[in-house]
Amino acid sequence: MLHLYPDTDAPWELLAKHLAGEASAAEQAELHQWLTAAPSRLRLLTDATRAWERGGSVAEAFTEADVEPAWQRFSAAAGLQPTGGTAPAPPAPAETGRVVPMWDQAQTWMRVAAAVLLLVGFWAVARTFLWKSNAAQAVTVAAGPRRQLATLPDGSRVWVNKNSTLSYAADFNQTSRVVQLRGEAFFEVQKDHGRPFTVLAGDTRTRVLGTSFNVRAYATEDSVEVAVVTGRVAFAPDRQKLTVQDSVLLTPGLRGVIRRAAPAVAVQRRITDPNFRAWQHDELVFDNQSLGQVANTLTRYYGTSVALSRPELANCRFTGTFHQAELPQVLRVLSLSANLSVTQSADGYTLDGPGCPSL
Repeated sequence: MLHLYPDTDAPWELLAKHLAGEASAAEQAELHQWLTAAPSRLRLLTDATRAWERGGSVAEAFTEADVEPAWQRFSAAAGLQPTGGTAPAPPAPAETGRVVPMWDQAQTWMRVAAAVLLLVGFWAVARTFLWKSNAAQAVTVAAGPRRQLATLPDGSRVWVNKNSTLSYAADFNQTSRVVQLRGEAFFEVQKDHGRPFTVLAGDTRTRVLGTSFNVRAYATEDSVEVAVVTGRVAFAPDRQKLTVQDSVLLTPGLRGVIRRAAPAVAVQRRITDPNFRAWQHDELVFDNQSLGQVANTLTRYYGTSVALSRPELANCRFTGTFHQAELPQVLRVLSLSANLSVTQSADGYTLDGPGCPSL
């Protein structure tokens, strides 16, 4: 059975010339470089070669009715000028029922490319069908008011934050390791050097081999962020949706940020918020943090705006730990320790007052 391959940028022309034995040394080297860039691509060469050997020739693998339209599509795609308005016509079928093409030897690779193009057309139709089929069989982890821990088929563990959704194909770990995220999740990925683990979130793509990292991609926020705890992560805009190509390599202690507004490029920064995983443990820890950082952390953690009435208040420092605490309780403790008052409005909470003694 013909395998279907997810890489739509396969060098079909080079593959066809290789099968026909017409590829130059430089073209063979170019095809070899593309094939070895990803382990899954080697299957393409293997299956194409086996299909070629079984068929013996394109004429045995495809009928005259199949090859003629494929040739026309290939000519148009390759920018070739048709001879006499049409492709060279093969003769009538022999008694055995075979179609014996009469194209000259110099065009053998073009003949094969036309056949390969026919396979590509079949793959495009089949991929659409399979995508719809897999979409119906997709596994979805939807965390409602409480976070959820999901164990993927490859053994990787994912903590899905509340009001976030993680989904992956039913055949995950059989052909590829790709998940889609809406919201926030923390990943502990099992190592598999043959198959990278990919997270698609908010028009961004995160690729790893085996590591732990946090992805934050809420539709209501203006950016997508990835923070790395262990291992290495490649973070970039999703090349299937965005034209700008800019990626960063993230190591422990670093985070990547991609703004949704154009140009969408990945920026590398240090992790400055020690509570970026607080949602995972239901615990906030502040160790001599500035009040400005505390307000930002509370806003992200609770999803409710916490603002300071005056810029100078941001310089105050706060130390404290809160475990499974509600926001009003945290603000009560904060106001008492920093000599502040708390005002609530439809937009959230505002801290005001004289502030710390040093101001």
